[in-house]
Amino acid sequence: MNEKMLATLLRLYLTKKLKLNYEIVKTRLECQRLIHNYRRNLTIKHQLILLLLDHSFSLNVRSTWVYKKNGQWWSEIVPRMSDHQFKENFRVERTTYACLIDKIGPYLEKLETNYRATIPVDKRIAIALYTLGSSSELRKIAHLFGIGRSTTGEILREFCSTLVETLFYQFIKFPKSPDEIKETINGFYDKFNYPMCIGSVDGTHIAIKPPKGYETDYYNYKKHHSIIMRAIVNSDLLFTYVNIGASGRCNDSSIYNRSSLSQVIEDPIYDNHYMMINQIKVRCHFIADSAFSLSKTLMKPFPERPNMQKEYSTFNYRLSRARCSVERTFGALKNRFRLLHKKIEYNLSNITNMVKAATILHNLCILNGDNDEIEWNTTAVVHRKPSCNSHTNDGTDVRNAIVKFFLCNPL
Repeated sequence: MNEKMLATLLRLYLTKKLKLNYEIVKTRLECQRLIHNYRRNLTIKHQLILLLLDHSFSLNVRSTWVYKKNGQWWSEIVPRMSDHQFKENFRVERTTYACLIDKIGPYLEKLETNYRATIPVDKRIAIALYTLGSSSELRKIAHLFGIGRSTTGEILREFCSTLVETLFYQFIKFPKSPDEIKETINGFYDKFNYPMCIGSVDGTHIAIKPPKGYETDYYNYKKHHSIIMRAIVNSDLLFTYVNIGASGRCNDSSIYNRSSLSQVIEDPIYDNHYMMINQIKVRCHFIADSAFSLSKTLMKPFPERPNMQKEYSTFNYRLSRARCSVERTFGALKNRFRLLHKKIEYNLSNITNMVKAATILHNLCILNGDNDEIEWNTTAVVHRKPSCNSHTNDGTDVRNAIVKFFLCNPL
C-alpha cells in the first residue's frame, strides 16, 4: 500500500471521526436542552399546582375571588359569604359593619356628578376595612373592588380621618369620674389580683418609610424605621389612651415623661383613690415594664437577678400577669388589622390616623361582642428593651408596700 493510499484513508478516517464527534456533541446538547425544558416545565407545573391549592375556594375564599372579573368579587361573591367568611375578609362581623355604616356613613356620602358615578358608602367602608385588615398591595385590593389603586388609597385615608374625627373621643376614653376610676381599679383586682391599677402602659413600633432627611431619628433599637404608639389598656383589653407619632429612636420613659398622661395621673381626683398598706399610701397608678421610670404613679418590676428574693419574684410575677393585658391588646390589634404588621408607606399624619382608626375599631368590636378569632388573639412579639434605672423614693416605698400586700394576700 503506497503512501498516497494511506494518506487518503487517513483523511477519510479523520473526516468520519470529526463528523462523529460533531454528532455526539450535537446529541449531547440536544439532550441537555430537553432535560432543561423538562425541568423548567416540571417547575412550572409545581408552581401552578401550588398556586391552585393556595387559591382553592375551600382554603382561602379571599384569594380565589381575585380571578373573578374585575369588581365581580364585591358585587357577586361578598353577598353570598357566610358570616365567618365575611369576618375573615373584613375583620369585623356584619353587625359591626352595619354599625359603622350607621355611625359614619352620612359623613362619607359623596354627591354624584356627570363626570363620575360615586362609590356607595357601604362599599367605601368595606374597602377601608379590607385594606386595614390585609397585607396585600393596594393594586390587588383595587382589582377586587373594581376601582383604581389611587382611589383605594384615597378611600382608606378618608375613612380613617372621618372615623378619628367623629368617634375617637367616644371610644378611647380615660377614666375620669370616681365611678369610672373605681370600676377600672376593680377590674384589674378582680381579674389579676393586682391592687390600685388604673391601666397597663406600653408602646409598640409601627414600621414606616421615614421622612427624607430624618432617617436616623426614626431608626429604632429593633433595626428598622418606625413611629411609636403609646397606649394605656384596661383589664378588658380596651384602649383608654392612645398617643401615636413619637419617632422610633425615642425610649419609653422619655415619651411617657413628656406626655400629658404623666401630669394627668397627678390630678387630685386620682389621688383620692388609694389604700393604706403598712402606713404607706398606695394611690391608683399605672403598671409598666422595666423600660419606664419607677414612681408612686407608675409601678415597674424589680430588676431580674440570680437568686432574687422570693417576695420580689412574686411581685414581678403578679405585676407581669396584670401588665400582659397591654401586650395581648397590641397582639389582637395587629392580628386583626394586618396593615399594621407591614411597613406603611404613607405620610406620617395619614399613618397616625390609620393607627388611631384601628384602635377605635378594636374597642368598637369588643364593646359589640365582636371578639377576635382564636388565631388573632395572640400576644404581640416582645423585644427586649433597654432598661431604665430611674426611680423616686416614693415609688420605691409604694412598690415595697405592694410586696407586703402580696405576702399577706397570696394567689
